[in-house]
Amino acid sequence: MKTSMFALALVAGTAVSTANAAVVLKHFGFDNGSMNANTGGGTVNATGTVANFAGTSLGLPGSGSPPSSPSSQSGSQSLAIVGPDGGSITFSMSTLNYSNVAFSFAAQRTGTGGANATVQYSLNGSSFTNLGIIVPGASSPGFAGASINTSDYFFSFSNAAINNQSNIFFRILVAGASSASGNHRYDNLVVQGDLIPAPGVCALMGLGGLVAARRRRD
Repeated sequence: MKTSMFALALVAGTAVSTANAAVVLKHFGFDNGSMNANTGGGTVNATGTVANFAGTSLGLPGSGSPPSSPSSQSGSQSLAIVGPDGGSITFSMSTLNYSNVAFSFAAQRTGTGGANATVQYSLNGSSFTNLGIIVPGASSPGFAGASINTSDYFFSFSNAAINNQSNIFFRILVAGASSASGNHRYDNLVVQGDLIPAPGVCALMGLGGLVAARRRRD
């Protein structure tokens, strides 16, 4: 009996561990100029003048947080919003059954690129709420740090309102550059989340606690 109860507790612990593991829900890498998602399906919609420039392997989804770079992807190209009119990058997705949802990406601007960009989310695609304002690093050394976190290359935003939603829109609203060639470049747009445990898993968690308490009494 003790063996069976221990096995049940072990199953509960394994299920909880699996549920809490971060999952890559969506990734846009823009290699070969593609606007299609590498992971999660769908496309990016961009407004303004758009171009592709050299990209980065920083932020490619893999192990670690921010995600590291696996050898199977090159990060060869980035998506840029060019010129004084500025523009935006928008995509939509579902976060159903996921919590702790975070949006990260690598960013860079040229010397005459717009001073900042605003990162936003929406539940309906028309009314957007700000997640934060970023100031991408200038061209040298390339995809450098930002005003939000100068210790790395990534900008992560987490907000409870974007958890467990049937449809979420993320948008990067890019300020206009001070010259026709000035631009903001973005690469490896990644959304990650933790799978919310199913009700049965929660029940197992409670039973696992009871088993642990009983074992301590025995």
